[in-house]
Amino acid sequence: MADYYYEENGRTKKFFIWILIAVFLIALLWAGGIIGHKASSEEPDGQLLSDEEILKYGLDDKFAVTESEWLALKDEVRQLRQELEQLKSDTARRAAVRTGTAQQNISSVPVQPKAATASVVKKSQAITLANYNHDWLESNAMVALKNNTDYTVNQVSGRMVYYDMSGNMLDYQDFTTYITIEPGMVKTISLKGYGTRDNYAYYKSELSLTNRNRKYKVKFELKSYKTN
Repeated sequence: MADYYYEENGRTKKFFIWILIAVFLIALLWAGGIIGHKASSEEPDGQLLSDEEILKYGLDDKFAVTESEWLALKDEVRQLRQELEQLKSDTARRAAVRTGTAQQNISSVPVQPKAATASVVKKSQAITLANYNHDWLESNAMVALKNNTDYTVNQVSGRMVYYDMSGNMLDYQDFTTYITIEPGMVKTISLKGYGTRDNYAYYKSELSLTNRNRKYKVKFELKSYKTN
């Protein structure tokens, strides 16, 4: 009876030992991924992928992007972003340089005075000789003066200089006349002519039939004038 008891007890121990061994093997296989679930690297059709891991499937699971392709795309995107930022920076710098250069050019250009208008004339040209006529028969010459200013002139002081036909000075005459000449207008005055006693005449006027060589030219010089 005692022998039977010991024999049953030994069988029970062996049974538990085999159960523990089986559980250990199952746990070992499960931990190794051999049993219990499919490998996560399988494609939707059940075929194993290559050594590169699938990173992402499309919405319809008809295409896949490998990790190396994804990394390459990320590098390209990063490079494009860097180039875009560099382009923006270069564009902004060029714009700033152009703006600064334009401002510098504007500031460096000297301010030019306004162009002289028709009303601004040199003092010596304010009153000019418009016409001169002196025949050998007349003692006085007819002198036409032109007002080149924007103001009405009421007094003119000037000098008439006389030359022979070779340009040699013969004489001169200073005069002051009270005369009203409106802006841009011409007024004629009477002024003593040159060489009346010797039958001289202005070279464009009527000459003496007997003294045709007694011709002279004139030059008018403005000394001063007064306006209203």
